[in-house]
This record gives sequence, C-alpha cells and structure tokens, in this order.
Amino acid sequence: MSQDLPAGQPLDRLLALYLLIATPPLLLSQRPAAWPLLLLLHAAVGLIAFPPGPLRRGIERAHAARPKLLRILHDWYPVALIPALYGELALLNVAVHGGSYFDAIVLGWEEAVFGGQPSRELAAAAPRLWLSELLHGGYLSYYFIIYVPPLLLYLGGRREAFRRAVFALMFAFFLHYIFFIYFPVQGPRYLFPAPGGVLAEGPLYQLTHRLLEAGSSQGAAFPSSHVGVSVAQTLMALRFQRRLVPLLAILTGLLAVGAVYGGFHYAIDASCGVLLGILAVLLAPRMWRALGGSWT
Repeated sequence: MSQDLPAGQPLDRLLALYLLIATPPLLLSQRPAAWPLLLLLHAAVGLIAFPPGPLRRGIERAHAARPKLLRILHDWYPVALIPALYGELALLNVAVHGGSYFDAIVLGWEEAVFGGQPSRELAAAAPRLWLSELLHGGYLSYYFIIYVPPLLLYLGGRREAFRRAVFALMFAFFLHYIFFIYFPVQGPRYLFPAPGGVLAEGPLYQLTHRLLEAGSSQGAAFPSSHVGVSVAQTLMALRFQRRLVPLLAILTGLLAVGAVYGGFHYAIDASCGVLLGILAVLLAPRMWRALGGSWT
C-alpha cells in the first residue's frame, strides 16, 4: 500500500494493536450489554490498519476523488477517538474484575513511598483559595496539552512531525489504558471526600469537579494518564516545538501537583504517570518502525 494512502499506516496499526489487547473483556461473561457494537468498532479499526483487497481499492478510489478530505479525516480520527476509548474503559475493567479495584494495593504503595497519603493531606496543609485555583487550572490545562500542540503542527503544514507527535501521544494513552483495563484503580476521588471549605468556592475547582462528574471513567487512576500524557507531550515538544516547551513544562508541573492536591489521584499515580510518559516517548520511534514506518 502506498505510504501516502490514508490506511495501513503505523498509527492505524498501533490503534489496532491496542484494540486487540482491549478486546478480551468483550468476550467474558460479565461483558457490557453493548459488547457486539464495541466488538464491531474494534474490528472496523483493524480493517483500517490492515485493509483487505476490496476495502483497499475503495479507499484508493475515495482518496483519488477527495484526497485532502480523506487525508484530514485519517490524520485526526485517532485523536477524535480519545474520548470514546476513554469512555469504554470502565465497561472493560468491570468485565475483567467484576467491579473490584486495586486501591488497597496502591494505598499501601503510597504509604510506603511517601509516608502518608498526600492526596488527603496536601490540600489540608495548604488550604489557600488562590493556590487551589492555580492548581485546578493546571489540571484543566490537560485538554490544551492534548490538542493544541498537534493542531499547531498541522496548521503549520508540518504533517510528518504531526503524525509522529500524535503517534507518541496515542502510544502514551494506550500504555495507560492497558493498566486501566487490567489493573483498575479508582483513585482518592471515589474513596474520600473532596477538599472542601474555602477551596470549594473557587470557579475552577467547581468546573473541574463538574467535568469529572460528567465524564470520568471509574478505575482509570493508576498510573495517571493526565500526568503521563502531559509529560509525553512536553518531551515531544522538545523535538518538534521547542517554543512550546516552557509553557507545557509549567502546565504539566501544575497539573501533576493539582492532580494530588485536588484529591483526583494518589501521588504514586502521578509519579508512575511521569515514568510511563517518559517510557512512551523513548519507545515511540522503535514502535513506529516495528509497525512499518521510518522514523527520522
């Protein structure tokens, strides 16, 4: 298949590989009621990664007729799938573990490493509204960190840099998501009261909690994908967008501290997220080449 054709590229294959790893829960007895649809969607992405002859010819005809549109759709569909892939995590980990979580184990690690429970103690030690708002704002910057750097690369016409950056981004997500499926941890937000008092009066505090109530997937705490993905984006900016590095580094630091201060993650979640984000960036070129690309 042509390297210019929007199918069968390294990112398509990475996505298909992740969905293959994520498929076994759909075959278990406690699988969600929507499992046929989810299984069909998993298979559909696999067909994009490894299109059979008739589909390949159909893609070639569509590409010839609307090359720009098809290229844009192909470049952005993995990023557009992030909310859907995140949303199915709670269904998958319940199918594997029947609603059981591993917080007790992680709480033990937390105590052993930090000598306490920072997710419960940090805000109580520094109950300052301005600090809370700053850290909750940092936590909310996650969405900026995910989407803005790739968008700037794309609008700047740096398509190859964009594809490699998005590959590393999605690789970081998938490494975390595999933990969320097979080693689900709820995190302190589900087990302990949120920091209250004057902190709860802050608009960014309130917005953060509303967003989490509306769209959080239970069991998706360890390692923190917020932290890991943000670290990965910052490191990729070192290669492709150096001017963004100071901003991304500051936001990532605020986000990591805010995740613990706000009681959204254990400190061990954030720490392991840093390590997994670094690992994703280090392994991304090797994985790209293993999936048929040439990383330069």
